Amino acid sequence: MSEHQTNGRLLRLALLANGAFSLLTGAAWVVASDSIATWIFAAENPVFRLAAPALVLELGVGLLIFAAFVLWTGSQTVINRLRAKIITVMDVGWVLGSAALLVVAPELWTETGFWAVVAVSGTVGLFALDQALGLVVLYQGRHDVRTDWTGGRLTLTASGLTSAAPERVWSVMTDHERYADVADNLSKVEVIGGSGADTQRRCFDTRGRSWTENCILWEEGRAFAFRVNTQAADYPYPIAQLEGQWSLATEEGSTCVRMRFEVTPKEGLLNGLLLHLMVGPFARVCGRLLDNWIAVMEDRAGPLPDPQPRRAETGLAQPA
Repeated sequence: MSEHQTNGRLLRLALLANGAFSLLTGAAWVVASDSIATWIFAAENPVFRLAAPALVLELGVGLLIFAAFVLWTGSQTVINRLRAKIITVMDVGWVLGSAALLVVAPELWTETGFWAVVAVSGTVGLFALDQALGLVVLYQGRHDVRTDWTGGRLTLTASGLTSAAPERVWSVMTDHERYADVADNLSKVEVIGGSGADTQRRCFDTRGRSWTENCILWEEGRAFAFRVNTQAADYPYPIAQLEGQWSLATEEGSTCVRMRFEVTPKEGLLNGLLLHLMVGPFARVCGRLLDNWIAVMEDRAGPLPDPQPRRAETGLAQPA
């Protein structure tokens, strides 16, 4: 089980709403199976007429079992991603199966039954969509990664503990040109001028696109920060402002490594929506970055390989 999970509100609410809807629907089908069968089915076949109430009853029992599973999954302190995915796939299967029955056997339904099936499958489809979006933005991992939206600006903070000495941590953190070896979304980082507080650098993503950054904070042995030149004509992302800060602090015999990013999207509804959808992937990139970074700090990673392009998980430009 993961130690940390953030951005789970959408997924949790979707699961709980899905479970409550399934519980109410299943209970109604169990209690009033005869009436509901007569209400929704129009088939004149006498054998089907006799079997229809039993079919509704069985579906109701199945929905009650499904509802219990969904409510249990959504109520856990840490939501299990695999179970949430299984529930979402089952919801999609329900929607597709309902659509197929409506198209292949329209004579099976009364007019009321037809639209009832449409309404139920549409509701289930909305739950599936919300759960899928919830899984996209969800982060869970060994490190504490948190996000906060204030006035349209995203603040993402990530921290992890290492047994490495502060001097070793600072040395690894400030090795800018080797940083791309531990960051999924970067293929290369070049220092193009200055050092310390005057450092300028160019970062390349895994698709070869690049941007420049300027140091805006340097506290030797403790913290540094960079601001991305998002106003450049060739800047490849829909971001108006992006700053990143890296710092360390000692905590009860360990060293805490911290990252903080402040991101403001460019104006436009689509740009804001894109940034919301990329929160989960960006958080996962930060979590893996901390994993890789701490392994290097603790000399568990072995020699770092030469930089090479890797598959990008997120289109957000993370300052290096």
